[in-house]
Amino acid sequence: MRAASLRGISRPERRTAVLTAMAVVTGIVASIAPLPSLSPLSPHLARTPGLGPLLTPGVTEAAEDPTPWTSPTMPPRCTDGQKASGDVGSCLFDGTGAPGTRGWPTPPFPTPLVTAPDTWVPIQRGDAGARVTALQQALVAAGVVIPVDGSFGPVTEAAVVQFQTTASLPATGVVDEATAAALGILASAAPGTFPPPGWNWLGWGYNRSAALADWETRLVSNTAAIGRVAARQLTSMPEALPLFEGFVRDIVAGGYRITDLGSYVFRCTSNSRKTCEGLTASSLSNHSWGLAIDLNTAANPELTYRATDGGTACAVPMQTDIPRWVVRAAERWGLYWGGYGWGGGCATPQTQRSSVLRDTMHFEFRGTPAQAQAIAAFNRNGAPVTPPTRTCLTVADDTGATSTRCLTPAEQPRSGWRTVISTGAPAGATAAVVNITLADATGAGFVTAESCTATSAPRGSSNGNATPGIVSANLSVVPIDAQGRFCLFQSQAMDTVVDVQGFFVPGGSGNVLHVVRPTRLVDTRVDAFCAAGGTCGRSGPVSGGTEMSVTTPLVPATAVAMLANLTVTNPAAAGYVTADSCASLVPGPQTRSNTNFVAGATVANLAVVPSGAGTGGAQICTFTSATAQKVIDVQGYFAPTSTGGWGYDPQPASRLLDTRSGGRPDAGTVLRVQGPAGASAALVNLTLTDARTAGYITADACSALVPGPQTKSNGNSTVGRITANVAVVPLDPDGSFCVYLSHATHLVVDLQGSFSPAGSLRFLPVTPVRRHDSRELNAS
Repeated sequence: MRAASLRGISRPERRTAVLTAMAVVTGIVASIAPLPSLSPLSPHLARTPGLGPLLTPGVTEAAEDPTPWTSPTMPPRCTDGQKASGDVGSCLFDGTGAPGTRGWPTPPFPTPLVTAPDTWVPIQRGDAGARVTALQQALVAAGVVIPVDGSFGPVTEAAVVQFQTTASLPATGVVDEATAAALGILASAAPGTFPPPGWNWLGWGYNRSAALADWETRLVSNTAAIGRVAARQLTSMPEALPLFEGFVRDIVAGGYRITDLGSYVFRCTSNSRKTCEGLTASSLSNHSWGLAIDLNTAANPELTYRATDGGTACAVPMQTDIPRWVVRAAERWGLYWGGYGWGGGCATPQTQRSSVLRDTMHFEFRGTPAQAQAIAAFNRNGAPVTPPTRTCLTVADDTGATSTRCLTPAEQPRSGWRTVISTGAPAGATAAVVNITLADATGAGFVTAESCTATSAPRGSSNGNATPGIVSANLSVVPIDAQGRFCLFQSQAMDTVVDVQGFFVPGGSGNVLHVVRPTRLVDTRVDAFCAAGGTCGRSGPVSGGTEMSVTTPLVPATAVAMLANLTVTNPAAAGYVTADSCASLVPGPQTRSNTNFVAGATVANLAVVPSGAGTGGAQICTFTSATAQKVIDVQGYFAPTSTGGWGYDPQPASRLLDTRSGGRPDAGTVLRVQGPAGASAALVNLTLTDARTAGYITADACSALVPGPQTKSNGNSTVGRITANVAVVPLDPDGSFCVYLSHATHLVVDLQGSFSPAGSLRFLPVTPVRRHDSRELNAS
């Protein structure tokens, strides 16, 4: 039977929300002409035939209180089961990623038409446009707090002087070529024509531009007025429109006075640059899909609240006219209220935040088209949608032909299956960074990530190892095809989970690897640690259900992701760890994981963790579901190509070392391994098996590895268990590296790829997202 108790990888109980830190804000609003004063309708008299009850249980009573909800508390987040049933009135519907990653169509984007040569022209006070936007974004990434508005004024000039001083450059306030190179914005020298042909900026959005003609045919609008909301004023995707219509109908019936309302506006988010100049499609607002509305904008401004007198920003009362019952009505329709805050927001007024951006006018839908239909059906019929009862997977046979195979909840993918994994890769990506988790194996086994083409040879390498009764996770960089897919072969019946952490794309823009000498950032067994957004000086272990933040000057604030080895030791119960940027990691049960553990075990896994700017360097946060000691070792980071660094090249999967062909190496042994010649570092999978005692291994260039006890580790052994961990290992000039064994164990080393200054691929980070879970019911 499948486990249903391990958070981060558990089945129906797992929450599919929590991740995203969307800054999706104000759309253009339409003023609504005042009508003669109307008495509020009693909810039981304000029904429309066939639409079911207008207000959820409890909202009727709350509607009698018009007091603005200035210090809100989030309800518990919806489970997968609640989302699938459509019955979400008692929970907060949250979701991960941009709409395009959740099954909504992909819109066009105003990409500049580049015609000019890329000769750098200095930027200075008085300039404006895409190059200034790129400059401001780079300064923010460098840790300077300024608005990103595309206008080079005195604030931007002062920020440039500050950066130049820190970087030991002439502090002129003018962005010359040297300053641009240090900021990584030389590529913005040729911004091209903006807006491009076919795009017409109206001052608030691109609506009705020729380039959007096909896109806007996908949208639908309300056909009849709802109180003061006119016909065609609500515009959204067909699956989502009933949610916004239902919400507006409920609050109009309950007596909330709507003075202005905006929905579809094609633009980028208001905390970036609404025109999208200098930005990418990832900055598009939810309003561009019609998946958000704004109400009564003057009474509900978007504001940043800051902590005072050593308190928390979450305790500062908000400016709003929206009462609690209106928010509860929105939640019945699956809408997330911006008043809770962006970047994780405030779960309660006691949540520790130094600042929080709240957007009280804003309500948005963060789910999938299918979830929107389920919510509309439940509210229409008053009964939950029949939940799925089977798991259906696409499986490739040895000839490469694919078919659909379905499982009951009691069944698992079988030995020999090659499950097709769709990563959701951007166009042009050739490799994906994935975390592969194995659970409920019927016997010892392994998985191999491979091409979905025809194959006949036995697998010569592995990307993870399974042990009955143990949940194990392992990072891998896997080649993907033009459709963003790879196949996961399994040697044993087991369940598999795949979380995507990023992609590699050929040349051009993107990010390259900088390797640092492996360094221990924190060990809660001996070091004090900091709570996320809170106090420092705490002693381990880290309590279950809490976040820990780690900041290091070894990784610059401009880095997009940190390469860190996450180790958990002596956990009080089975659980998992999830790592992400502090802005994106929301407290509470997570929708993906980086490593999994059982009580008392020591488990490690490498992770590519999105990072943000902290005081004095880059910062990441980790969430632990069970009380445990945590150890974090940094191995490197990814940063823009202008900073130097190494690109990635995939290597044919090959086994570099397998000590099982001879005697078990003794404790204290240093093994030399030959890696790829000409490379600077190797990406290898290190598998430990048949350990006599618990222990660890450390890998490094032979010239740097000193025999004897180490201060960092790349993998940990538990007696009776096969453990695997990926490592990026620096190489000596001849391509070799060494591995120190603290205990007697067998070691298997598999090569996945290499890094070097000439490496052809660049890294693109993504907010970690779950792309496959063989235990997730997805079909009736």
